[in-house]
Amino acid sequence: MVTRLFCGSYLFLTLLAGSHAAAARAELVFSDLSFRQGFLLSYPHAARGRAVAATLALGRADARPLWRLCQWGTKYNLADASCVPGPQGDVCYENQGKRVVVGGPDSPRRDLILEIRGQAEYGTRPRRAGESWPHLLIEQDTPRPFRIDALEHLTLSVRLRLLHCTDHMAATDYDPGLHAAQFQMFLIVKNVNPQAKDHGDYFWFGVPFFDNRHDSPRAYMAKDAGKSDATGKFIYTVAAQAVGIRPLKSGQWVDVEANLLPHIKRGLAEAVARGYLEAGNEQDYAVVNMNLGWEIPGTFDAAMQVRDLRISVLAKGD
Repeated sequence: MVTRLFCGSYLFLTLLAGSHAAAARAELVFSDLSFRQGFLLSYPHAARGRAVAATLALGRADARPLWRLCQWGTKYNLADASCVPGPQGDVCYENQGKRVVVGGPDSPRRDLILEIRGQAEYGTRPRRAGESWPHLLIEQDTPRPFRIDALEHLTLSVRLRLLHCTDHMAATDYDPGLHAAQFQMFLIVKNVNPQAKDHGDYFWFGVPFFDNRHDSPRAYMAKDAGKSDATGKFIYTVAAQAVGIRPLKSGQWVDVEANLLPHIKRGLAEAVARGYLEAGNEQDYAVVNMNLGWEIPGTFDAAMQVRDLRISVLAKGD
């Protein structure tokens, strides 16, 4: 019995050490994960592309933003908002349609709060089919492409807390096919091989953290559509349960940790099967970009706190 206990303990410690060693070899895909370098703010119209409406420098003269803050579809441009310092090192930008808080290192509001105010955006008339909707999300490119065939793992780790989600729609106006409050992450998985037929083409890989229509957001696979500036690219969103995301209830922290790599590979195969891409050679495709935040095609006020965001990769053979 003593021998068995010793052998079991030794095996456990060996596995634990191996896990820690692998974590130490993992490479972070994105930087400034506490958002202290500020943001390059998009214009409200997605047609302006990556043009910068303003730099939200958090009051720092030495800010070098790596993140973009995208506010597509809004009536209220955050470029006009003042930088307001708060307690415990917090910094806030706010207007009628949204609020962004970067919390100080020891603040209960760290790291980031994204709040969007659909009632102010829509007023008394709900969104109609074909109309745009407000976004509030962060976006960053990878410093170099991470080809999915060369990876052992691509791991997402994040803590989320839904602060509130309030529905301001009358039951007679609400159409779940048109109206929602969604907080999600998307990765762009792109063909980076100059010799490939699909070079430059891509699909959206989604992770759904919150959707007011479901306790646990469902899988979704379709063409990006529904508004004039939609990309027309394939969206492959996994079910929340498939990556271990528990339902987000107001005020409660939910920890997420999942290896997304096998789901990304299935998304690539599905994009080919549905005719959005010509070939699914994994060595041609890489994760090149991510975005995370709110899309509000319904009259909802909602806020989410994001903490300890990490996306890391472990190369094969490491």
